[in-house]
Amino acid sequence: MTDSNQYRFHDGELVLDRRTAGSDDKAALVEPGDETGYRIAVKPGALDANATLRDIVQEQGRTLEFGTKSQAERYAEKLSVIDGGLRVQVVAPNDSDEVDAYLLAEHNPSINEPASIGGKTWTFDIGANLYGMLGEAILTTAPKPHALIYFVERDLDVTEAELENELKVTVETDCFVSFDADSRGERISWHPDCKILARDGWNGGVLERYYCEIKTGNASFERSQLAAMRELATEERVLKIRVLIDELPDQYSLRVQEVELTAGE
Repeated sequence: MTDSNQYRFHDGELVLDRRTAGSDDKAALVEPGDETGYRIAVKPGALDANATLRDIVQEQGRTLEFGTKSQAERYAEKLSVIDGGLRVQVVAPNDSDEVDAYLLAEHNPSINEPASIGGKTWTFDIGANLYGMLGEAILTTAPKPHALIYFVERDLDVTEAELENELKVTVETDCFVSFDADSRGERISWHPDCKILARDGWNGGVLERYYCEIKTGNASFERSQLAAMRELATEERVLKIRVLIDELPDQYSLRVQEVELTAGE
């Protein structure tokens, strides 16, 4: 099996054979601290919105320093491409904080409130978290995770003659792993998006087990996730899966209607 395989599915069927997948590496970032003079304080909302930023703050603290405002803004833009949207806001003249600006979550009210309303139809924008959940749902949702089954069949490369029963693949989405403290005294933990079990028949022995992290589009793998994945990979099969979906929707619409009781019920 190659280190990186790419498959394309439509209606549960493979329509394009494997290709070399795109790299998971993050885009090169202008690192804070390379130049000084422009200080920005990271606000809690920005940490909630952007997992990559959480890793950076854990290493460098809640105040990041750049040479200019434009450098800080470019840095925020690049982090926004990797994960949740961020923006730089200059502090007010009477602000007592000893910084030049704040790093905030990009406010997009139409994620929480409708971007438009047409009669009884509400239309919402789609945020980064929903994109991620969409990729996970495509791969793991019952009744049959076609793409994961296809991968397992080719990874194991077993024939029916080698099995007492038919190859059966199940996907579990409620799993957790943790390890003893790392070099910094912190415990390493990870919630994999799913665990794949390949069996010789439904009640047969386990042929292989995989722990998986799923990312959609250009979302990044967090450093804490990668540390746990590498640790687990010393004993188990661990997969990084990137889901590429053409023409992701920008919005979704819904109507909500309550069922009313009719006379006599």
